[in-house]
Amino acid sequence: MKIYLIGLPASGKSTVGKELAKKIKYEFIDLDQKIVADNNQTIDEMFEIGEDYFRDLETKTLISVKDLDNAVISCGGGIVERDINKSYMNGVVVYLDCPLSEIDFRLNRDTQSRPLSKTNSIYDLYNRRALKYDSFKDFKVESKIVSKTVKEIRKELKKYEKSTRN
Repeated sequence: MKIYLIGLPASGKSTVGKELAKKIKYEFIDLDQKIVADNNQTIDEMFEIGEDYFRDLETKTLISVKDLDNAVISCGGGIVERDINKSYMNGVVVYLDCPLSEIDFRLNRDTQSRPLSKTNSIYDLYNRRALKYDSFKDFKVESKIVSKTVKEIRKELKKYEKSTRN
């Protein structure tokens, strides 16, 4: 099984993903890090070429992990910008829903470069993407405290697996 984590930047996808993968003994893949490694460019450099260029690489990389099994995949916040990406997510899609005030706090103390955060507030991104996250997700979990979020995902996964078997 594959578990895809989606949500806004700084919603905890990478942090929660690493912890979840460790707990359930799955491989962890950070899609943004894989894009960087596979293309030998930073995300900033890719965005300088253009957002469409980055989104093309993002989709290509998403397709490249499609055949993996037993993996937790942390997707970039904008993975939902292209509807076609949903068809490449052949696993359980978990939307990490984090309060915007918490994301804003995290972004203000974060040193990581986030190209879209330079030109869009987190509130702009939320308004643009909230419905898209909802349309991609199999279920949504509140993301604030990592250990609680991981526990909630595991609980919801059990429910989800039961409902798909019936």
